[in-house]
Amino acid sequence: MTAISPSATARPSRQRYLVIGRVGSKSLHHAWVEDRQCVRTWDLQLNAYGDKADRIADADLPTVVDQGTKWDSLARHFRAHPELLDHYDYVMLPDDDLLMTASDINRIFEITAAHDFTLAQPAMTMDSFVSYPVLMQCPGFKLRYVNHLECMSPCIKTSYMKKLLPIIEKYVCGWGADHIWAMLMEEPAFKAAVLDEVTMKHTRAFYTGTLYDSFDKQGVNPFDEVKTVTALFENFPKRTVVYGGIASSGRRVGNVETQLRNSAHLITTAHRTKTPFKILRKGVGLLMQAFTEASYRPAQLRLNPMGVRTFKSVDAKAMDFAT
Repeated sequence: MTAISPSATARPSRQRYLVIGRVGSKSLHHAWVEDRQCVRTWDLQLNAYGDKADRIADADLPTVVDQGTKWDSLARHFRAHPELLDHYDYVMLPDDDLLMTASDINRIFEITAAHDFTLAQPAMTMDSFVSYPVLMQCPGFKLRYVNHLECMSPCIKTSYMKKLLPIIEKYVCGWGADHIWAMLMEEPAFKAAVLDEVTMKHTRAFYTGTLYDSFDKQGVNPFDEVKTVTALFENFPKRTVVYGGIASSGRRVGNVETQLRNSAHLITTAHRTKTPFKILRKGVGLLMQAFTEASYRPAQLRLNPMGVRTFKSVDAKAMDFAT
C-alpha cells in the first residue's frame, strides 16, 4: 500500500511553511506553482496515489507514493518523518482538485501566522462544489471565525498536527476529524477561521473519484465515521456556527452582524451556486443563528466515558483533551 523511503524527508530549508498535496494523475497542483514570478514562502511535497503515482515528479521535496487514502497516508508520512513537523511552523494539506495560485497560498500562510491561528482554510468560490456553505467566501470580510473547518485544504499549526495524529490514524476518511479539530485545543475561541480574503475553487463533484473507491474497498462509510467521532464528546455542538470576524477594513465584527451579513449573502446568491437549495437553507439557518447564537463561543470538547476509553486505547498521552 505504501512506499515511503528515508529520502522522503525534508532537506535543509529556510522556509517555515510546508504544503503537502495529495495528488493523482488528474491533479491540479501544477496551478499552485505555475506563476514563476511569485516568490513562494513555502515548500511543496507531493503525496501521490494511483496507477501513475511513480511518474509524478518531485517538487521541492521528494515525492512520496502511498496508495492509501489521504489521511492515513499523511499520518504514515508524518510518523515516518516527524522532523517535518519540527522544522515547519504550519503545514497545509490540500486535495488535488483545488484551483489556487502560489500567491494565494503565500497569503494563506501569511494571514494564518499573523493571527496565530491554530488552523485555518481559504474560503470557497461561489462556483465551487460546496459541502459547507458557511465556508464559501463572504464579501466584505477578511476572515470569519468558525467552529468547523473541513479536511479539503486545512492549514494547521504543526505543533497541533502532532496532537491530531492519533485521531487521523484511527479515523482515516478525515470527515470525523474535521468536525472536531477546531474545538480540541484549550480555549478554542478565535483560533480557527475561514479566510475570505483568499479563495480556492473546488472543481470535482462530491462522492466521485478514486478516494470514494478507496473508502468502499476499506469498508469505510464517511457518514458513519462522523457519527462515531462526534459521539465521543459530551459537548459536541449541534451545528456549524460563525461567531464573528474581521471586515475587509480591519474592523472587528461581532456575532450578530457577521451572521446577518453572511446570511444575506447566501440567500441572495444561492441561485448562482451549484447547490442553490443547500445554500439557501444555510442562509436561513444563519439568520436564525443571529438570534439563537448571538453570544456563542466554542468550548473545548470534552470526551465522554466512551471517548476516554477509545482514545486511551490509541494514544491518550498525545491528546491534551483526553485527560
